[in-house]
Amino acid sequence: MKKLMVTAVFLCCSAALIFASGQRGAQSSGSGGTVTLSGYIQADLASAQYEYWTATLEAFQKAYPNIKLDFEYASGEAFHDKFQTMAATGDIPDVFTTYAGARSSYIIDRGLVKDLRPYLTDAFKANYASAIWEPQGKNGEIYIISPNMAVCTVIYVNTKLQKQLGLSNPATLEEMIAQVPAIRAAGLTPLMFGNKGVWQAQSLLLSCLVDRLAGKAWFDRARSGQAKFTDKPFVDALTLIKRMVDTQLFPAGVNQLEGPEAWGAFVRGEAVYLLDAGWRISALKSAANPEDYAQYSVIAFPALAGETTKGSSAATLGEALAINSKLSGAKADAAWTFISYIYGQPGSEILMQYGTVPTYKLDYSKFTPDTLNAQYIELINAQSMGYVIDAVMDGEGVNNILNPGIQAVMIGDKTPARLAQEYETWVAANDSNRKN
Repeated sequence: MKKLMVTAVFLCCSAALIFASGQRGAQSSGSGGTVTLSGYIQADLASAQYEYWTATLEAFQKAYPNIKLDFEYASGEAFHDKFQTMAATGDIPDVFTTYAGARSSYIIDRGLVKDLRPYLTDAFKANYASAIWEPQGKNGEIYIISPNMAVCTVIYVNTKLQKQLGLSNPATLEEMIAQVPAIRAAGLTPLMFGNKGVWQAQSLLLSCLVDRLAGKAWFDRARSGQAKFTDKPFVDALTLIKRMVDTQLFPAGVNQLEGPEAWGAFVRGEAVYLLDAGWRISALKSAANPEDYAQYSVIAFPALAGETTKGSSAATLGEALAINSKLSGAKADAAWTFISYIYGQPGSEILMQYGTVPTYKLDYSKFTPDTLNAQYIELINAQSMGYVIDAVMDGEGVNNILNPGIQAVMIGDKTPARLAQEYETWVAANDSNRKN
């Protein structure tokens, strides 16, 4: 069983490697002239989650004043909707947010993302967790240097509310459901969650449930066609999501809640539990009162009846900036200087200061993780990680069939078995995993 390990290793030569790479890029950017990089970034700068980003850009601009940054920002589905239109014309900026899997297939499949392998020496790659260098393209391409592993299924706990209600951490999903009447009687939401973006129920919930009930080996067979998405574990996972809705675990109108609305309600003390991803910690820390943040805890999703993979979560590479494949010369050098800085030691130290454990191997003795981060590190080191479905299956089927289908199941407009059949039919006829 492979575990997502956080290794405290300090490589004294790492800073020199990163800065040497950056200096080469800066020196080739027009012999002291200014290079401007355009960018389209997935971020909501009004959200506390992105405070680290502002600090990172300020540090970079101080280090490299000859590289100017002209960035546009959008978040959620608005980001992807506009970027798909841009990608269709081939007119995209110099750097842009990219996911290693199917979520960014609309730019990767068009050949718009630069393969970074020519930049990635063995010495450079040694500074990072090895998991991020697994092939991201069909021919082994590496498109992004992911700054963190996106652990997608985590339960956050408001222990103060929990104690007030005389509750304890549920060991099983059925135990969590049994807590619903007491929590609802107190005017609170049991498990806060937002699925307006449509992708959340698939990435943050279904992926974990499928791994618990079937495991990665089954999923590999389903990808290749040796198993099917109509098999019992997949249907059962969808059925569990419907049960969570029917038992009122989720907030009313779960499919109308944006992610920030959901975790914002948790911060305001309106829910005992929050279903979200591991990357949410920094936002909770920035948004919550210090005394409230100090009493939050984190646990694995509760155990399921009949699960074959005990206590797992689902994880994939976190989003990162990629480089336009058309860039060359000074522009390409400047883009690499920027990428290697923000995802190298300087940017990773800033990320750690704001509460996210990076994939870059830092000297952790220089940092003192708060209690929630310490719990999180311990939790993910004890878990195996299943696939996030939209990171391994083709985006068209996930985005057009599976994601909206889960919403339909949640509101009772479609049965789990029917959605499983619709998705299997699409995958069998179209998904590239079945054509390899």
